[in-house]
Amino acid sequence: KMSYGSIDGSGFGSRNPFGGPSRQGYQPLATQIDPSELQELFQETSANVFRINSNVTSLERSLRSLGTSNDTQELQDGLHATQQETNKTITTSTKAIKQLSEIVRGSSRVCQERLQLDRLKNQLSDAIQRYGAVQK
Repeated sequence: KMSYGSIDGSGFGSRNPFGGPSRQGYQPLATQIDPSELQELFQETSANVFRINSNVTSLERSLRSLGTSNDTQELQDGLHATQQETNKTITTSTKAIKQLSEIVRGSSRVCQERLQLDRLKNQLSDAIQRYGAVQK
């Protein structure tokens, strides 16, 4: 399996000790990327967007219980855990979108992937806005 910088952020965009971005394992040329791996990255990111939206729905539900008789330590711990997971998922997804953008920009198989990327960007952006509204 070829690596294009692990999606958890340890590769793409992370800083090396010498101050520059570290890019080991990241293949900037689309021709070096297996189309099935590209689709895998799209699918993973799409699943992350779905997870963010699910978390937002769950947070909205939990927030309605705050200050009521259902307000427990367990509820508050759950809220906190969901927020942390959502923050991490947003970070991962944002990095993946940047990666996908670079790959698609250098790609010859442009049209379908550009559309796929634009749709994914919009979905992520909407999910982050929803999350931001719940945070307030």
